[in-house]
Amino acid sequence: MSIRTLFAAALIVLILISGCGGASPTPTPVPPTATTVALPPLSGSGGGRIAFSSKRDGNYEIYVMNADGTDQRRLTKTRNDEEGDAAWSPDGTQIAFSSSRESYGRIRVMNADGSNVRRLTTKGGTGPRWSPDGTRIAFTREGPRGSDIYVMDADGTNPQRLTQTDVPGTDTLVFGPDWSPDGTQIVCVVEFNPDHQLFGEKTIHVLNVQDALQGEGASIAHLRPLPPAGRPFNDHPAWSPKGSEIAFSAVVDGRRDIYVVNADGTNLRQLTQTQDFDEFSPAWSPDGTQIVFQANPDGNWDIYIMNADGTGRRRLTTDTASNVDPDWYP
Repeated sequence: MSIRTLFAAALIVLILISGCGGASPTPTPVPPTATTVALPPLSGSGGGRIAFSSKRDGNYEIYVMNADGTDQRRLTKTRNDEEGDAAWSPDGTQIAFSSSRESYGRIRVMNADGSNVRRLTTKGGTGPRWSPDGTRIAFTREGPRGSDIYVMDADGTNPQRLTQTDVPGTDTLVFGPDWSPDGTQIVCVVEFNPDHQLFGEKTIHVLNVQDALQGEGASIAHLRPLPPAGRPFNDHPAWSPKGSEIAFSAVVDGRRDIYVVNADGTNLRQLTQTQDFDEFSPAWSPDGTQIVFQANPDGNWDIYIMNADGTGRRRLTTDTASNVDPDWYP
């Protein structure tokens, strides 16, 4: 299951899902440059801070670092819980995240320095993402027959469901929300699994927030699908800051790579192309010129950045434990 439905389970899935089907349509790959540990100065991004989750201290906790990989700091401190899906508030003063504290699958928020941690959801929730104006948070909540996208006020009140999958026989998951820059749409993942397979068919869809709210939960039939890069796994969509593009991950020819498609579904292209490891979970730099992501060339996940065309790859973390779920703030 995706990291934005159940965080801990997702990390297992990412390792197990290699060996899946071929691409359709076939995008033109943009070969990345060789990975280097040396970190040249960033250009065009304005620097900034990247929040991520790391297992370097035994269990997944939230960390932050500069956008060049320096000054890595741990923010959350638990003993046996898992913290992930870090998401910066638009003003950079807070970080929302998924947590297993007290009960599995809850959303919490804290100040950007790790102080003042408080719980926002009591009935479950993972994969939080702030609305562009900072007033609402979209998230995933699992139900008896699937999972759906919800929005709530930034203080955790007034939860409202945007999608409706709890229909007998559908066995559908909707998860992984990310807002368009104007706040009118949300891109998400729809996983169809009518035969109760371990992994179903995952595709990227876009929904209109206001229409979904007025309809008290939109049917998945009303979500607009984007063309898949590969079958059956397309997930972790991220809307570009200018609203014109959506980055996502897909499994093609047995390996997970990062793709970009125009928000209207045209011009699908492949940014990474590796033969012996996976690249996953893209997030845009604040100005849209670069993408941060996770890759596992050493067997564990580390954080990398690259230019928005797939060139100029740079490695930010070199820890022997996994580092995942990056999110970038100016």
